[in-house]
Amino acid sequence: MQKVAYAEFESRKDIQVQEGSADEFAIAVFDINGLKKINDNFGHKKGDEYIKSACGIISEVFENSPVFRIGGDEFVAVLKDNDFENRKELENTFNERMNRQKSEGQVVVAMGMTEYRKEEDYTFEDVFSRADQNMYLRKHELKG
Repeated sequence: MQKVAYAEFESRKDIQVQEGSADEFAIAVFDINGLKKINDNFGHKKGDEYIKSACGIISEVFENSPVFRIGGDEFVAVLKDNDFENRKELENTFNERMNRQKSEGQVVVAMGMTEYRKEEDYTFEDVFSRADQNMYLRKHELKG
């Protein structure tokens, strides 16, 4: 159901971007680190708890943004209005929390974020791809 909700949201937003009528927004892409290891070593029930914990943190920090689970360990938040205006603060808050989580051996989620650039972005995917690239940079940073 969540994938359908995201696909519908993405489709509507894509039309707005293509028409040039989209309001300001940013996309944050999230990927849970170490889920496969949790599933392999402790089972899928523990993996599900790990996913729920990660989703809880994402939803807590980005409490005014729709959050979608788009894959097994992948989530997306679309920031608008107040969350968009405070996106740098939210990004810093999330990353600082992940640094603490990592040092405490708790669930770690890599996040990449970028904003819609009306003059550069022709599709929703253009924005998503940049956020996804930023997420992989952060994932690499968290593993190092």
